[in-house]
Amino acid sequence: MLTLNSQVTSEHLYILARNEQLEVKTLEYALRKIGIVPDSQAWRQFLDDMFLLLGITLLSVGIIFFFAYNWNDMEKFAKFGLLETGILAMALFASIRGLEYLSSQAAILGASILLGALLAVYGQTYQTGADAFGLFVVWAALILPWVLVSRFAPLWLLWLILLNLGLGLFWEQVVVPNHHEIPIELFLLLFLLNGMALLILEFNHKLEWLQGKWLGIILFITTLTILIIPTLMTIVNFNIIWQDNQLFGLATVLYILTTAFSLWYYRYQRHDLLLLAICLLGILITFTTLIGVSLALDEVILFLLLAVIVIGQATLATKWLLKVQQIWQQEE
Repeated sequence: MLTLNSQVTSEHLYILARNEQLEVKTLEYALRKIGIVPDSQAWRQFLDDMFLLLGITLLSVGIIFFFAYNWNDMEKFAKFGLLETGILAMALFASIRGLEYLSSQAAILGASILLGALLAVYGQTYQTGADAFGLFVVWAALILPWVLVSRFAPLWLLWLILLNLGLGLFWEQVVVPNHHEIPIELFLLLFLLNGMALLILEFNHKLEWLQGKWLGIILFITTLTILIIPTLMTIVNFNIIWQDNQLFGLATVLYILTTAFSLWYYRYQRHDLLLLAICLLGILITFTTLIGVSLALDEVILFLLLAVIVIGQATLATKWLLKVQQIWQQEE
């Protein structure tokens, strides 16, 4: 129920409009006042921020491709000098302007990207012979201070990507080299890494700079996908995989528990219809795969039956999501 001390949300305004207590113009004005519908100034600020991030990313990538194209024609001192000058210029700009500005944070992001290029150039120039995973691990370690002081979500995401790549390459090149079996242990480690990052994002509200919705969506999809892949493998080749490595069963149990907890959490604790839909999509995929593997039917009949099952599941999921949204509106 809405009280005098409650914060007005878009749902409150839509309820009033549906009950004919707000005119269309009044609704639009109210939505702009609470920041739901952006005004011209908000659109200009959004475009400025997006073009700034896009520009710094394209500049960094352009420098990397410049090296790739002119590699044989450049002296090694020119290679190192250009990259080090770019890193130093961006770091100095961010230091002088102050890290509270988006332009400074974008500069730190660009410097972090160029630092990875510098490490790659060093490895190619001196032929160190180091494994590829070492590049990503050292890269992540060197930019960690910038990640901590910049408090910039895209840079934190870049750091997580480097950790994922470093862990995957380390497993492939060091732990089980020339091993062609499915690395279920790696899936579990990646789940722990990304799952911990997701928990920090969800439950540590003191880190306001990590509260962007897009970041939570990316982490949630990544974490759930890491568990869905071994779960589908277990369903398709249950007897072979179960005898080979019972950790596939652990991954399947973790997927079931994670999905159940997510459905409860985003339904009752933090309302998020999109993440609920992603959970239901995962259930649709796994359940359809289970049905397809279990039924020994002609291929044409099986595909027709699975199509009907998918349509039925999608219909039920849509109805449930609409009902949940209606319940949320009534609670508001």
